[in-house]
Amino acid sequence: MLENLVIAGCIGGFMGLLTHAKRNNTIKKPRNHKTTFNPGVLLDIGFGAVVAVVAILFADPNGMERIFLTAILGGYAGENAINMVEKDKTLKNSEVVNSLVLEENEELPPANKKKKEQ
Repeated sequence: MLENLVIAGCIGGFMGLLTHAKRNNTIKKPRNHKTTFNPGVLLDIGFGAVVAVVAILFADPNGMERIFLTAILGGYAGENAINMVEKDKTLKNSEVVNSLVLEENEELPPANKKKKEQ
């Protein structure tokens, strides 16, 4: 079982690397600035590996082929999970800002709508 989890973690990490390269069109290295640390590709590799291991634990596949496929799907699903959480946080933040602005009797234009081209 431990061998399956290690294999799933490696495959999920590789899928995290591929989704990072797909989203950013390059591989961003980790950078340490004066006040912040930008993990770059390491964050996507970590999320892919963790989600692949969790998928293996919940699915409990029988053969090696199923372990590979489950880990690939889990690693790729890690990116979607990150995007959903980020989108949810952005939506909640905009709702809080709009409610605060409405208390002051001001209105902000919606941030998510694109301007109409004329």
